[in-house]
Amino acid sequence: MRSGIFGFGIERLGLIALARPAWALALVVAISAIAAAGLPGLSFNSDIREVFRSSSQSSAVLEETTRAFGASDHDLLVVVEGDELFTPRGLAALRDFALDLRLADGVSNVLSLFSARSAPDRNGVSADLFPLDLAAIGDLEALRGRIATHPLVRGKLLSRDAKLALVLVTLGDGAADLDVVRGAIAEIGAAAETSLTPAGLSRSVTGFPAIRSTVVGILTHDQLVFKAAAFALSILLSWLYFRSLRYLTIAVLPSAIAAVWLLGAMGWSGQQITVVTNVVPSLAMVITFSNAVHLLLAIRRERIAGQTNRAGVASAVRAVGPATVMTAVTTVLALSSLALVDRPSITSFGLTAAFGAALACFVALIVVPPLAFALLGEPDRDWESRKAAGAMSGLVATLTNGCARLVAARPLLLSATGISILAICGTLYFMNKPQFRFGANLPVSSEVARAAERIDEKLAGAGILELLVRLPADAPAVSAQTLRIVARASDVMAGETLVGEVWSLDTVARWYQGNGRTQADLLAEMARTDSPFFARLIRPQQRLVLVSGYLPDLEASSLIALADRIDGKLDALRAAYPQARFELTGISLHSARAASEMIHLLSRSLLVAIVVIIVLIGVTLRSVMAGALTILPNLLPIAVAGAYLYVSGQQLQFTSIIIFTISFGIAVDSTIHVLNHYRAARERTGDWAQALETTVRVIGPALILATLALMAGGVTMLSPLPMAQLYGKLVVLVLATALAGDIVFLPALIATLERWRSTR
Repeated sequence: MRSGIFGFGIERLGLIALARPAWALALVVAISAIAAAGLPGLSFNSDIREVFRSSSQSSAVLEETTRAFGASDHDLLVVVEGDELFTPRGLAALRDFALDLRLADGVSNVLSLFSARSAPDRNGVSADLFPLDLAAIGDLEALRGRIATHPLVRGKLLSRDAKLALVLVTLGDGAADLDVVRGAIAEIGAAAETSLTPAGLSRSVTGFPAIRSTVVGILTHDQLVFKAAAFALSILLSWLYFRSLRYLTIAVLPSAIAAVWLLGAMGWSGQQITVVTNVVPSLAMVITFSNAVHLLLAIRRERIAGQTNRAGVASAVRAVGPATVMTAVTTVLALSSLALVDRPSITSFGLTAAFGAALACFVALIVVPPLAFALLGEPDRDWESRKAAGAMSGLVATLTNGCARLVAARPLLLSATGISILAICGTLYFMNKPQFRFGANLPVSSEVARAAERIDEKLAGAGILELLVRLPADAPAVSAQTLRIVARASDVMAGETLVGEVWSLDTVARWYQGNGRTQADLLAEMARTDSPFFARLIRPQQRLVLVSGYLPDLEASSLIALADRIDGKLDALRAAYPQARFELTGISLHSARAASEMIHLLSRSLLVAIVVIIVLIGVTLRSVMAGALTILPNLLPIAVAGAYLYVSGQQLQFTSIIIFTISFGIAVDSTIHVLNHYRAARERTGDWAQALETTVRVIGPALILATLALMAGGVTMLSPLPMAQLYGKLVVLVLATALAGDIVFLPALIATLERWRSTR
């Protein structure tokens, strides 16, 4: 296999830093100080719309609907429950609670049972359905019957058994500000303690703002705890392996520097941390650690071989540096492929992560050589040999020696086994379907999840599917024709069993007629510009009407299928009113569609990255066969992880596809180090079998140590967030499989190929 790894001359940065170690380290300190000054500029953006924002028509319709009728994802949903809810005492407590919330900071509106009023009389005057003195209610059951059938309440604000009520708290312009959201939630809690608790009523809060607050709170906790835990595990592993404070410092310090530089750059540039870019600092740290370990073990080998301090470091840089650069190039390409996805959040993640991978290479090259020269001093071969023969080092050496012997003895069997596993798991991978559901990303035991489940169980549902109707331009917006259009559209929406309740002009029209009012009365009320009752139903000046269907939290494919059925039924309405437009929207539907599209786009970008990187490796190694050999071991971890998703029923989520892209880049890194060392060993010895055995024995320990450190990121499987748990599980599974692929499967393929060549 004629090959040759080259680092495009970038690896010379390590030699330059080694030539002027004091200047190099001073530069590192200066850059770190500048980066640290940018850390206060970091902020967290939790807006779910930003994750799914795009230039698509779906995104544009959602934004138009929000501007015209307000955002349903700005509502906090307060679930109030109790056996004594619909009693004079319970109702008084609920009314006091709703009144207190109207005075809360950041709250623009509160909707509750007490917002329901009688149908306006001919003068447009309506009355409260509840008397001022609730204790004076005569027939409580009759009142309950009137309230339960009110269009504003039915299925939306009061359960059938009258033991659960919903209070909608709409936040103003500060709904995207987590401090405003948390302040409102705190005031809800305080008001509940004052009004609800003494009456024996409980409260729980959900809704998009509460969900964001919960998720961000957990992510912030995870950032502090799990990243610290992962870093501590890396330190522990380094100590157990090197058993030297000096080696430990050289191994882990570059990771901390890379994290500070990356976060500082994000702070200075004003880039916000999102639920997607949250993992980028950890990614930069683990890649830097992997690079540092490869360089450090090469340095130790040179020192044991009798090289002087400076010469040993220089030799290690020349031997490992080109592969370090090449791994950075391939990882950057893999991550940059995410820019092909038409989603600003994913593009931002891909480019930021690519920058982090490039930074990891740069930091390793300019920090490890001068730091090793400054800390290690002239080598003591006996001391170095004793440290290299420590308990953990010996265990790792035993493992890699066993792998080398196994590859030498059974290359064909191992190759066939690996190919079979890849084929089976690959088949299961392609059986996965895109999957996304908001509720699946919430901790099962969290208040927001429990409250949402209660709404789905006892009311029409916490989800809203919206139909935006653009009225024909050839007729007045407030007209009988508008009512006919909305009536037919509402019937289409209500015809779906998954839609629990429909809220529209038609709902109000039916209610008016049931209370002895005429269509003319309704049209007169609709024409009033100051009527809050119709604010979320019609905007005459914009010629827009909104029909809302309430439904439970559905998985993306089910919600999209529901929307497609409704959209198909609307074709008859489109034919009847060709100048009108009917477009289904809502944050739930938009997110479901966007998530499904993102999964397909991410899969495509991953395929592009795989093809480009394999071709690049083949060109770099000047061997088509070398490039082809990288295909199987690097696809293996993705196939195995995909099979796990299928068997566990978790299917493909956009989080898992991102992990696949990251893992492919990291797996390729290890492959390059293996091929680089094998090329050098074969050129040196001329014997492929000896070169392959040496490669597994020498490169294996570095791959194992780096993989174990990377697996420390799997500690997130202890997080209460399902998406963080999935991330942790996939990280461990993918990295373990990638390690097996690089120290067993790839060497077996090389041995099989070389044996086949020798028989020709």
